[in-house]
Amino acid sequence: MVLLAAKAWSQGTGYFGPEQPLQIRPEVDIYYHVSEDFRLLGKLETTFIPADSNSTATVGAFADWMIAAVFRPLLSPDLAKSRALNLRLGLEYATTINPGTLQPSQSVILQEDVTPRYFLPWDILIAIRNRLQEQWSLSNGDSFTFRYLGRLQFEREFNVSQQSLTPFVNAQLAWSSPPAMWTEFRMEAGLQYGFHWFGRGQIIEANFSVVTKLEPSHSWSPVLGFIWYIYF
Repeated sequence: MVLLAAKAWSQGTGYFGPEQPLQIRPEVDIYYHVSEDFRLLGKLETTFIPADSNSTATVGAFADWMIAAVFRPLLSPDLAKSRALNLRLGLEYATTINPGTLQPSQSVILQEDVTPRYFLPWDILIAIRNRLQEQWSLSNGDSFTFRYLGRLQFEREFNVSQQSLTPFVNAQLAWSSPPAMWTEFRMEAGLQYGFHWFGRGQIIEANFSVVTKLEPSHSWSPVLGFIWYIYF
């Protein structure tokens, strides 16, 4: 067993398989509040894999319904954090900009989120996001994939000169069909800085995650993300 472990280490592999190249994911999310309980969201996310000269883009449109304002107001301009429940429905289109050494792809994704929240002691906010995705691949014989992504997140807001500083950690497990099994596990840590420059406010987020492919083969990838949230 020790010899096998030493051999795997020497080959750059481990329990979770070989390391894949670093991914960089900048993103912009723009929210428009129709009311204090309902808002629309436009999203643009890009992913770059410099080692493979690969880049992709995802655009999406969503509607959020924020329910039960039972929590105390926060400094963050994200109103959903003060609600006990958030419902989201939307549509995404993902496409390859530059395939590089990888295969190009296109897909359409229908997405539904149910996210309850609760305050724990020491002002720690817990959120359990349950996400369903129905994905149609437009570049692989119109194949269909159903995914469930369950994410558990802990965060805590700090008041810094009447602006919010929020560190967070989360873990996400993904189930896909086909192949009808748990296929991915992700651990993430990050920091959000909330401020009011215009509109209802803005949030800048930096995060780092490790995405582990569980099936059909093992591998893992480091991911560096940057998100700008804008609220109107």
